[in-house]
Amino acid sequence: MAPSLVESNGDSNRTDAVAAISKSASTSPDKFALFRRLVPVASSGKVTFLNASFAPPANLITHAAITRYANEALQDNHPKPAWQIAGAETRAAVARYINAPSADDVAFMRDTTEGLSSFIRSIKFQPGDNVVILDTEHPNHGYGWMAMRSFGLEVRQVPTITAAEKSGVTAATASTFAPYVDEHTIAIGLSSIMFHSGQWNDVAGIAAAFRPKGIHVLVDMTQQVGFADVDVQQLGVSATAFGMHKGLNCPTGLAALYVDPKVIPELTNPPPVVGYGAVQNVRGDLLVPSEELIFHPSARRFEHLNMSLIAAAAARAWLEFYLDVMKPKDVEDHLFRLGDALRVQLGPLGIDIVGPTSRQQHAPHLYILDLHDPRWVQLLKDNDVIVTPYRLGIRVSFGFYNNLDDVERISQVLAKGVKAGLPLGRQ
Repeated sequence: MAPSLVESNGDSNRTDAVAAISKSASTSPDKFALFRRLVPVASSGKVTFLNASFAPPANLITHAAITRYANEALQDNHPKPAWQIAGAETRAAVARYINAPSADDVAFMRDTTEGLSSFIRSIKFQPGDNVVILDTEHPNHGYGWMAMRSFGLEVRQVPTITAAEKSGVTAATASTFAPYVDEHTIAIGLSSIMFHSGQWNDVAGIAAAFRPKGIHVLVDMTQQVGFADVDVQQLGVSATAFGMHKGLNCPTGLAALYVDPKVIPELTNPPPVVGYGAVQNVRGDLLVPSEELIFHPSARRFEHLNMSLIAAAAARAWLEFYLDVMKPKDVEDHLFRLGDALRVQLGPLGIDIVGPTSRQQHAPHLYILDLHDPRWVQLLKDNDVIVTPYRLGIRVSFGFYNNLDDVERISQVLAKGVKAGLPLGRQ
């Protein structure tokens, strides 16, 4: 039996162990049992970690990349050029994952908020124009639009909260937005997967319905990337932004903004933030002449010169493993299997899962349990089950490292609560 990764001593041992897992995964009937060993928090057995949508536990792949970066910083007298090359390779890997037409269609941002707001503040509009969002949109997206009201943009919120409380959460489609769209609508903003409910909105259908009318579709994909397959060309979005610290298992401080290249000519000049990274006609001697600025004719116009190179190094390592060894569709299927098992386990306990049941309308990894009494969260905490409570209930979110034993464990703990008479649903 191979030694435990948690017990491996030294970076070289850990790197060798990761390489061994990568090689074994190609022939293993259950490669995710091997992948679990990459995450000490999950594989140690000390806790049942079901909180990937908040922040996943660190893994040995990104840990090794960060350690390598730190060693290079200590020992190499000029490491930055190599790090910049690694950053370019990370950009190419992101573009490959989301099927962007070109790597230049991807700009690196600090976080999802910066990516969304960069696009929001580049859309041309007149006072009296409007944008439509859901009333449950993530604050980092919603506030970006709300801030534009001072410039005369109307923000219309589709009311879904009351209907969800009465008849259940449903995924948003083009018909959800249609009653609020008119000739003055310039954009629709939404999350592909909603952080608070797990609903998987019909982004492709929404883009197909409204983009031909000249309405932009801006999507937050932070809860989709790394948990499911992504194809921005098939989805047909104007732009999408996503952080890389959740499903893509990287440190905070790095996000991506994709912009459809056909949209670039429709955006305002200059971009919201302009520095060396945004300008195409820069000089090699770094002087700034008075000539007209020519911005990159791609998403790169939104980029700063410097980015978190250490996060990019970690992202490159993870994306290579995710794309070439794990396979995004295999991860998605693995997470759906865990979700299916959770539904089967909770059914006899009388515990409902909020939102749609079909795979087309529900996230593979994120499940909201219709439990609201604070004693449920305390029960889980006392039994070392890590989850997050939200408005609609307790969020259970799986990562690639979770397995059926984790599903069984949370079910056993919840069964204790049912036996103790803790209230089900909202009472």
